[in-house]
Amino acid sequence: MTIEDFIKLIRPKYYNRLTRLLVVSGIALLSKPVWLDILNLFLGGLKLSIIGEFDWLLGLVIIIIALIYNTYHRKLDLEHESKSKPAFQEVQYIKFTYFGNLCQEILPILKDNEYIFLNTGPTCSNDLGPLRTDLTVWEKLKKKAILPNNKAIKKLIKNNFQLVPEKYGALFNKMLLHIDAFKKHVKNPNFDYSEFQFPKQFAEVIFAESFEYAKTNKNLVKKHEWIRKNINEKYVLDWIIFGSIVFTPEKASDLDLAILMHEENDFDQLSTYIEGLKFDFKIKFKKDLHVSIFENTEVLDFISFSEKNPLKIKK
Repeated sequence: MTIEDFIKLIRPKYYNRLTRLLVVSGIALLSKPVWLDILNLFLGGLKLSIIGEFDWLLGLVIIIIALIYNTYHRKLDLEHESKSKPAFQEVQYIKFTYFGNLCQEILPILKDNEYIFLNTGPTCSNDLGPLRTDLTVWEKLKKKAILPNNKAIKKLIKNNFQLVPEKYGALFNKMLLHIDAFKKHVKNPNFDYSEFQFPKQFAEVIFAESFEYAKTNKNLVKKHEWIRKNINEKYVLDWIIFGSIVFTPEKASDLDLAILMHEENDFDQLSTYIEGLKFDFKIKFKKDLHVSIFENTEVLDFISFSEKNPLKIKK
């Protein structure tokens, strides 16, 4: 463990109201409560106490319990905190058994390229805004990230081309041509690769096949069943699992859950329930559970959100 990790571990971070309550209560007992002094004053020096001369000891024990609870949570965070690396450095260059395996290995690289292009490339992310004029970052990332990512995709396809279904053969070859043409364009900006643009259908196939293969993943099935059993219908009307875990369950560092609440819910009870659900999930699977909450008045928003994530797992 590094010094930075140790500081994170001991740094106070209240995970819920119980921790805060324990710390405050412990401090109150550690230093003789003011209300007890006032009460003793009115009762003429009767010298009331909670547990006698050991009030300070009880306060100390309570604080220690709270800190142990806090430290345990921080330890979980540190153990399962995702470490960001370039996508091409995470690739397994092996021969896979199934086409779905291959697609799941390619998917994170495609998403990395997409993120770089949309945020630094020559067009805006919505394709409606003006062209970017400062392409300094894009020019740098083309060489340091896009090219290595493309090289990884090419190697994965070449090593596993026998797994590619015949109906996708031409599409995958088109992707290989794009990779070679883009590399040549980066080395020689005068080279016109307009006839070898990125085939968007390639990404659609990778996403769809990754999703279909993920649905058979045992770990994802277990998480789905756990959520189904632990969702309290008193609070939740509908829910979906979405995000990276429904495409690459073995690589995903967390699980994204969107829930639609019932019409009437006590906010405090709901907050306690959600925090408990997230805590139990982390204890069970050693992964974070991220919950997007839609109130009953936001039914249309929930439906819209669900439609924007067509590849999802329903309840």
